[in-house]
Amino acid sequence: AGRSAGEILLCELEPVYTAGRRTEEGTAPEGAVEIERGGRVTFHGPGQLVGYPVILLPKRDLHDWLRRLEAFGCAVCESFGLTATPSVDGTGVFVGERKVASIGVAVRRWINLHGIAINGSMDLSPFRTIRPCGLDPDVMSDLSTVLGRTVTIDELTEAAEASLPLLTRNR
Repeated sequence: AGRSAGEILLCELEPVYTAGRRTEEGTAPEGAVEIERGGRVTFHGPGQLVGYPVILLPKRDLHDWLRRLEAFGCAVCESFGLTATPSVDGTGVFVGERKVASIGVAVRRWINLHGIAINGSMDLSPFRTIRPCGLDPDVMSDLSTVLGRTVTIDELTEAAEASLPLLTRNR
């Protein structure tokens, strides 16, 4: 209704598989939660920072929004000294050949409802039971594995908070 600038929620979830609108029948594990975001099945769990920017998009352009989420994910990685690149299809962030962040959005009346999940230091084995985002599960990684040291959820949250302006500034 235009009465709020919105909220950007940063949280860590209990273990859960979510199945987006593009999840193919028979590819989600039993108990997966069907969700309104785009994309396919993925896993969320401890050690992963999930960002839900529930905001009016800065521009009425979904492609611009996906690029902003990718830039945000890349900036978080870069705060740890890593060179990150967006995926070719707008669904995540990679460090080398490893996917460290996944993106899935739902937009209603130009308000975003979902967002980005950045793998900090997590048990990656649940990804092996699915094809996360339609990819080979071996592509999934986390910042701790890439860096060779534990990245705490507090460190990840601090890096994410510092990168939030990338999501909201006008261009």
